[in-house]
Amino acid sequence: MLAEVGKTVLEQTNTLDMVEYDFENYALTQGIPETLDPLPYRKSGSVFATGDEAEPQLTSAKHDPRLRTVVCRHWLRDLCMKGAACEFLHQYDLTKMPLCRHGDRCKVKDCPFRHISEADRLECVFYSQGFCIHGPFCRYRHVRRDRVDLPVVADFTLGLSQMQAGKDGVTAVRRPAPKPNEFFKVSLCKHFQSGECPFGDGCHFAHGESELRKFPKPGQEGAEPGGEKELSENMFGNQETTTVDYYQGGVAGGGKPSPILEPENASFFIVRAATYRDCSISTVRGEWFVQRKHAEAINNSGGRQIMVFFTVGDSHYIQGAALVTSTAAYVRSADHKHVSKSKVSADGEGSFCYRFQCEWYRTCELPIATALEAAPDLLLPTSDTKYCQDMTSKTGEAVMKAVWNSPLCTLYESWTGGDDDEADGTSARKPPPVGEAILTDFRCPLPNEVAWPTIPGPGFIFGCNSQTMDECLGRGLFGMPAHMKITASGIRPGSSIFLYNVSEKLIFGIFESLTTAQMNLEPKAFSKNPKAQTSPFPVQIRVRISLECPPIHDDDPALNDILRARVGGRIGPLTFAQTEALASLIGNQCGALSYMTDYRQGIETGAMNVPAPPIALPPRKIGPS
Repeated sequence: MLAEVGKTVLEQTNTLDMVEYDFENYALTQGIPETLDPLPYRKSGSVFATGDEAEPQLTSAKHDPRLRTVVCRHWLRDLCMKGAACEFLHQYDLTKMPLCRHGDRCKVKDCPFRHISEADRLECVFYSQGFCIHGPFCRYRHVRRDRVDLPVVADFTLGLSQMQAGKDGVTAVRRPAPKPNEFFKVSLCKHFQSGECPFGDGCHFAHGESELRKFPKPGQEGAEPGGEKELSENMFGNQETTTVDYYQGGVAGGGKPSPILEPENASFFIVRAATYRDCSISTVRGEWFVQRKHAEAINNSGGRQIMVFFTVGDSHYIQGAALVTSTAAYVRSADHKHVSKSKVSADGEGSFCYRFQCEWYRTCELPIATALEAAPDLLLPTSDTKYCQDMTSKTGEAVMKAVWNSPLCTLYESWTGGDDDEADGTSARKPPPVGEAILTDFRCPLPNEVAWPTIPGPGFIFGCNSQTMDECLGRGLFGMPAHMKITASGIRPGSSIFLYNVSEKLIFGIFESLTTAQMNLEPKAFSKNPKAQTSPFPVQIRVRISLECPPIHDDDPALNDILRARVGGRIGPLTFAQTEALASLIGNQCGALSYMTDYRQGIETGAMNVPAPPIALPPRKIGPS
């Protein structure tokens, strides 16, 4: 028994003798293990502070602009023990050397540290209070003062930033501030928010919301002239505004107030229009046609106020609301006596020959999904049931509130350059409506105007630059930053897509979406890191070319009229009116629209050997020279 105990003790002794404490050799051979956050540093907390202020705050230095801008003093003597976790630069760079503690008094020949004159050294805030623990070796200037100029009670809780502040309101002489870079006043100054900034007008941070500015975009002050425009998240708009007000002509909730003050005493209907064109014509003419059955339902409302909501085909959007101002009356010229051969159930209820007058109070693009969240009992009109669906007062009130809380938008955008025909046959150019004028200056297409065919629903403009454009087209893949995921939720297969080159300021199209917006369809796309696990633009869709033709420059007047209500730049979602107008503008400027018109007319007339319009067209000038 004693022998076994002795053997165990001996084994333990041998084990202890085998333990090595030479961690420096291990670090040199094995390296310092990386941690999740290898850059902790003491953000605040003075050795003289008391109470809660004495607690240091450890935070990461990864986003500190001062990180590794000064060479580490200890690394120069091969004594730095922080390794990769050091917040100072481990590289011999004479332009980034720390200040010499002796200043212009230094007698060391070929001293590698930076030297500045005594007048340019910052004043030591601790010595100004009466005592500095570094004494003559302090890197800051010690200014001797008379006893009467010293504070009665010393305050050693001041930070180093106060060293650039003067005494009694007098600004101290300090080194010239570095030249402002692209981050100049892009964030608020924490000292200014606390009450007083020691840097005054020379501070590189914004003193209040009035000075706050966004990251400079290409072409703005601060961008390098002539340089390559980099595609960044800032070009995609602010995520707080882009997801809500991306195509507003006025603020959400603006425009005409709702005419129905007592929803419980009103009647509500939702109708299904065949095309957006029908809705835009209705806004101008102030009328709508329904079938006999639905006309009777409207006329039997008992004198109540009647509000009608409009949706278009399979667009999955509510386009606006109008107040019925007359009874539905029979119009003989609109009654087609022939028997409908359509297999659609709703078409068997007769012709749309009953007309009522209406006044449009709201034009918008409210997603049906949002309307169903507000009014779960909402029944939508379909071609299999009926084109006009009634609803309860409670459901109507919920839908009405959702419509009035959605941004204003137009139902038609002109792309031809002329809006109305005058009596002499000429085309008058009127400026497009802006803001709440959308609801007073309604527009609709001319009778002979043919637009490029697009799927019902909004479109989208993606972004690229000259470096990523080939990758976009080669992969058939477009991407956006992660914060645009909600904004891109309206994209569905068949949506019209455009590509904006921020370097050349050109809009290319027309593309067709093959998928909905998904995360990281190609995780390595648009990344220079071959080992990347996620793309810098992870919200991605796959596309195919619908029409290939010359691009449109950003300064095109017709383009600017179409996209005048876009908020946050070119990149982002479009309304259907903007999508159709932009597609028509692109198709018309290269002659593709005329090809399509001739082809359609040839098919309708039964002509033989009608040539199909080409998908790719060479650039050529349209119109008079």
